[in-house]
Amino acid sequence: MRRIAMIVVALCAAATATASPLEAAPAGPPQAELDHIVGRVNDRIITQSDVREARALRLVDDPSSDDAARVCLENRLLILGEIARSAPVATPTSADVAARREAWERTVGGAVRARHLQSEVGMSDGLLQAWFRDDGRVDAYLDRQFGSLPAAERSRATSDWLARLRQRAGLK
Repeated sequence: MRRIAMIVVALCAAATATASPLEAAPAGPPQAELDHIVGRVNDRIITQSDVREARALRLVDDPSSDDAARVCLENRLLILGEIARSAPVATPTSADVAARREAWERTVGGAVRARHLQSEVGMSDGLLQAWFRDDGRVDAYLDRQFGSLPAAERSRATSDWLARLRQRAGLK
């Protein structure tokens, strides 16, 4: 047992003698940041790649800047969180999802351009379909909550509601 203890002490001494903490780390290629977290909503993270993806595919209402797209993504997650806590909303039909996809394809320049953007960004067809399905759920929820209001009041009421959700979630 004493012999094992002496070997361990010798190995520790050798390790500390060869690597001084004051020595610079060996030079290597610079590290590249692959992604980073830009927001958190309802225990879900939003990464910089999520923001880039939403902007490139024009899936958010305001793709003008990373900050604007991040706010749109935060609002979307806040609304989906409210939907999860409330009485269920009708699931959009496959025809509704297809219509949303066709409308999106028109905004990005047609089906061929949409497929090119999708492959360039790396979003699978299943995730895109889920996005459009969630869009339908969001619209159904907002119609249920604010649909009886005139358009101008509905817009203001929705904005005020979102501001309260953002405040409750600790978002600016």
